[in-house]
Amino acid sequence: ILATPSFASWLEASSEFIPKVLQRVLGTLRPIEVDVVCGVCDGLAPRPVSMKQPSGAGFSILHKPWKQDDLWECNPTAVSPNLQSTITFSANKGHKVTLTLPLANTLFNNGRLSTLLLSRWRSSGDSFEVTQEQTEKKNVTLNVFRKLRIPRPSIQIPSVPLTPMRRIQSGLGNIVRTIDFGEGGLPDVGPASRELEMRVTGYLSKQGLDHSVIDVWALVIPAEALSGPWNEKVKILMSDVEDLRAKRSPSTDKGCCDVGDFIDKGATLCRVLSGGGGWGIKQGLLALDPQTTYSTSNESRYDFSEGALDEQQASALGNVAQQGAFIQFLVAAKHDEAVDPLIEKKRGYVDSALGSTVVGVVPSTVDEIHDISQNGDQQMPKLDVQVYLGHFGCVSESGMFLQRNGKSTTPVIETKIDLPYSYVYRESP
Repeated sequence: ILATPSFASWLEASSEFIPKVLQRVLGTLRPIEVDVVCGVCDGLAPRPVSMKQPSGAGFSILHKPWKQDDLWECNPTAVSPNLQSTITFSANKGHKVTLTLPLANTLFNNGRLSTLLLSRWRSSGDSFEVTQEQTEKKNVTLNVFRKLRIPRPSIQIPSVPLTPMRRIQSGLGNIVRTIDFGEGGLPDVGPASRELEMRVTGYLSKQGLDHSVIDVWALVIPAEALSGPWNEKVKILMSDVEDLRAKRSPSTDKGCCDVGDFIDKGATLCRVLSGGGGWGIKQGLLALDPQTTYSTSNESRYDFSEGALDEQQASALGNVAQQGAFIQFLVAAKHDEAVDPLIEKKRGYVDSALGSTVVGVVPSTVDEIHDISQNGDQQMPKLDVQVYLGHFGCVSESGMFLQRNGKSTTPVIETKIDLPYSYVYRESP
């Protein structure tokens, strides 16, 4: 049972909500024992039909008829107490795909940094009673992509390219130092931020957002991912940025799925943390977010044992900026242009005809708290209750973390996805 923060108290075993849900879903005519996982997420996920912005508060409930023995295993001791609890959505063992989602901060709702609770219930005639008391968990793994027949769930990342794809000439750890901007086979190596600074300014000017600040992401693609039948796609991604935007608009299938296709080939999506300016050896450097799993911290840690400083730095800050890899810079698409109604019709989706699981990313709402307090005289929104059968999922304001063990035909995936309104999803009959 996933709930949005305003319903955090409903997930306590002492409330009447859980037994009522169990009674509604399972009935009480036969004796049954059930494990209940309760988590508080940042929001509810949209259906694949639209991928529109989730709104309002509520619940997302999944009933699995099979038992999962590892739910009651102890929390891992290595997890930092400062990290929020997470739910890991997994696929069947053949593909070994996992998607980890940090849960909401509920400190001001129930005093917990985050809320992930596990309890066991048993039917007793006309109601359900707790047989194993509620316990707090740091992580729970749920096999929601159980019938997945492809190497990964579908990925939609609506983004706008700022630059063509370029080769990283030199980099270390999470720092991109120089990029080859050459065209037509002629080299033109320069500081990593040289083209990006100009493109960001031009993009903001076109959007009427002069003097604004915008988040930028980098898609880092291994060189080996661009071989074979990908040659035509690579030519497009290396073309002039205006042509590229026209052919890879976020309102088209290709514009939303290209990044996901490259992630399937082993690419990493990471936010640009800082860069540009400076002088000397620091001129034009770009720092990329090194975090690719939620078990790691963004804080850099160095030990002073034996070993080269460069090796220690690469170990602490990952190995995202690999020399010879390709890099393309992106910004999040405006959400109102991220979906084209024609695509919805083309997909032929009918309400409740397909089951769906959707996990996604939304922008942080922390900055909106002040705005709400300043509009206290506004009327409360009209209550509008909607129920979507066969649909399950949630969204996070902290990003999501996709991993896949590599095989001979499927490269390793390890990336954080925190570009707003990105979704990983699966549909099934």
